[in-house]
Amino acid sequence: MAFFGKKKKKPSMVSSASIITPGTSIKGEIRCEGNILLNGEFEGSIISQGEVVVGKSGRVSGEIQAAKLLVSGEFRGNYIGEVIDIMPYGKVYGDVKVNNIIIEPNAVFEGETKIVSGRIDHDDISDVHIVQPRKIAY
Repeated sequence: MAFFGKKKKKPSMVSSASIITPGTSIKGEIRCEGNILLNGEFEGSIISQGEVVVGKSGRVSGEIQAAKLLVSGEFRGNYIGEVIDIMPYGKVYGDVKVNNIIIEPNAVFEGETKIVSGRIDHDDISDVHIVQPRKIAY
């Protein structure tokens, strides 16, 4: 006898975030499936399937591989992932290999950018073209 209307449950993705609070200092390696919020100091490597956020009080040095990196504090090192978003007053010193880079006003970026089309593990790298914003008179 079959039961209609019953579905198998899919394994749920991790929806919580790992948090490193201000005043915390860690050296080493972090591997996780979920998101990470760094408001303290971290030195080492981070591999995440989710989003890594360097908060305003966060200071990170090392290597990061994640789906997305959002920087409001300071990151020194190399990043490989889909997107990097450097928020106002965020600072990034290092090289990035991404599909998309967003640099907000008053952000700092010093390094080399490699824009990759398609999946990040492809070697289809194109040049970065900087487009200057135009002022519009009203």
